[in-house]
Amino acid sequence: MKRQTKFHTDEPKTILLECINNSPGIRYRELQRETKFANGMLAYHLKILKKSKRMKVIRYRDSTRYYPLNTTFKEARIIEYVRRPTSRKILFYLLNHDECTFSDIVRHTKKVRSTISWHLSWLRKAMIISVRKGMQQTYRLRNRDTVALLINKTKN
Repeated sequence: MKRQTKFHTDEPKTILLECINNSPGIRYRELQRETKFANGMLAYHLKILKKSKRMKVIRYRDSTRYYPLNTTFKEARIIEYVRRPTSRKILFYLLNHDECTFSDIVRHTKKVRSTISWHLSWLRKAMIISVRKGMQQTYRLRNRDTVALLINKTKN
């Protein structure tokens, strides 16, 4: 008597690739919640997808994220910040305004100054935004079109 399996052998990989394509930069736990795969099953299929070069895995600082194969490193860096709620708010605001002051961003996000300062610092280090010094520092996006495209592509 033949044992029945829950999935066709390629089905979990297809499901994972679909999740990764629909949500570039997704983390392991997010994938687990979305797919409802057991920990071992998820780890196994992600390992196979990585070995077969059907997706991209990028580890940066303390985070591991999964991306479609055609994602560049530069895009992955932007996506990492787009997926953070406060950074996403800042980037949306900068998309709608050519240049903004620190106070403008604080008012828009309704976050404390130290939080905004932290996010702006990381966005600047990642070269997603630039700072123009003058009477007041102003912030602007370095590559508006790429950021707009990736915000639209990335659900939070």
